Formats: sequence, structure tokens, C-alpha cells
Amino acid sequence: MLTLMNMSHSLRHFPIPTTLLRRPQFLSSAAISHSASVIWEQRVKDVKAEKNLRVITNPGFSFSAAGLLFPYHLGVAQFLIQNGYIKETTPLAGSSAGAIVCVAIASGTSMEEALKVTKILAEDCRNRGTAFRLGAVLRDVLAKFLPDDAHIKSNGRVRIAVTQLLWRPRGLLVDQFDSREDLINAVFTSSFIPGYLAPRPATMFRNRLCVDGGLTLFMPPTSAAQTVRVCAFPTSRLGLRGIGISPDCNPENMVSSRQRLKWALEPADDAVLDRLFEFGYLDAAVWAKENPVENIVQGDSNVIESSIVV
Repeated sequence: MLTLMNMSHSLRHFPIPTTLLRRPQFLSSAAISHSASVIWEQRVKDVKAEKNLRVITNPGFSFSAAGLLFPYHLGVAQFLIQNGYIKETTPLAGSSAGAIVCVAIASGTSMEEALKVTKILAEDCRNRGTAFRLGAVLRDVLAKFLPDDAHIKSNGRVRIAVTQLLWRPRGLLVDQFDSREDLINAVFTSSFIPGYLAPRPATMFRNRLCVDGGLTLFMPPTSAAQTVRVCAFPTSRLGLRGIGISPDCNPENMVSSRQRLKWALEPADDAVLDRLFEFGYLDAAVWAKENPVENIVQGDSNVIESSIVV
């Protein structure tokens, strides 16, 4: 099981890719793109589905792994949606909690409703415990609140990162989902902190042994030409660069690293969850002042390469 200290140290060493892998032009039974730390597998039916891929709007937004700091991402998303930065054609990507917020956005769920659901999950864990059972609670919540067509709305738009263990840990990007259950399995796997979500070291996803996507793809790339990265942790303290929205945007709202990590691992009370939501909203507002929507949101296009917008 990961300890607080292990997690705080490991966050510093997540490899964060800044470019998107090129798709191969010739395909047999499957198309698999490789880099030093990323595998992007597309089955034949996934490639066929992409022929109908709608145009996309730049930039895309990538949400970091965050644990139970999930309301921070919801607050950021609320501002971005309200102010026209995230549209129905905006590509999204995320790991762990970041994957959950991406699916919530794509499914059409309001961020206020998602916050209410988060409070339900947090109350359950406060009353009955978190370690070894959070995964079951998360799966149950997703099954109850995601709409029946969530996988259809996420296909081709949302990239979920998981970590494939064999033969060595590598990031795996998934952006096509066969069913609502397949989508839930992807989100569950992306959030699977070994020995924390369930009393086992790993979980199976599409016949692969996998764990939390944040271990290899802390903030995965989107399919847009440019990606704005959103991190729920203070990036200056983690030594991360090229981050658009983070608690560093509002130093006056900064809490201690120990307190933030505690909130990430154990469910806080509702007042703290509301506070995290507000912090995310305000940090996004500060970023937006330097990046007016009319300057940063570009026309629709189909793009293969990806870069970072700070």
C-alpha cells in the first residue's frame, strides 16, 4: 500500500509526455503506437470509428491525477465551461480523478451535480472507511450516475490513461469504449492505486494487468493541437513545468502540502469539498485573465500533433 510519503515522492517523478504519438498509416489486426513510456493501442474497430470523428476545438484540456481532490478539478471545469473554453468539441484527457472529471464533462453532467455525487461518495467513505473499499464505492457511484450513452459521448473525445504493468510499467491511452461498462472499467482502472482502492495489488483491464494511470501519465496529452494542463497539486513544489492551471495561480489560497495530501487520500467534510471546488474555479479565473477566450480558443480542425499551452 502506498504511504503518504511514498506518494508525495512519487509525484515528482511521473514522466509527463508533451507530444502526442502519431498514428501509423497501415494497420493489420491492431494499431499500436509506442514511445519510451506510452502505448496507444487502437483496435481495428477503433480505427474505423475514427473515420467518423467530428472536428475538434483547440486547445484541449488535460486533468491530472488528484485522488480525492476531485472537487478542485470540478471547479476548474465549471469556470472553463461557463466561459467558453470547453465546448462540446473540446478534446479532454485525464488520469485517475482527472479521468472522472473528463467523463463527467463529456456525458453532459453539470459540475454542481458531480460535486453532489462526490459528497455522497465522501460521506460513505467517512462513515464506513476508505482503504480497500473506495474502488467498490467509486464503481457503484459511476454506475448510478453516468448516463446510458456516456461511452458514446466519450468516444474519440476523452482519453483515459492507465498503467499497464507487463512487461514493465507503461502508460496506456484509451479513447474508444465499447459500452458504458467498458468506460466505467477504464475509469476504475485509471484510478486504481495499488492496495488502496481494493485489497489487491492490481486490476485487470481488457485482459491486461493494470494500475493507476497517474503513475505513468500524470497529465496525458489530448488529441488537440494544443493542450492546457490542469494540476490539483502545487506544481512549483513538485518541480513540474508547463502547467496552465494549478494552485500556484492563487498563492494566497495555498494550503500546506501535508494538508492537501491528506485531503487527496482521505475524504474531507463537505465544507472542505466546497472549498476545493471554489479554489479550482478561482485558479482557472486567474489563468483566464492571461489567456482570454477570444485569443486561445481556436477554430475546429482535425489535428495529429499536440503541444502544451501554459
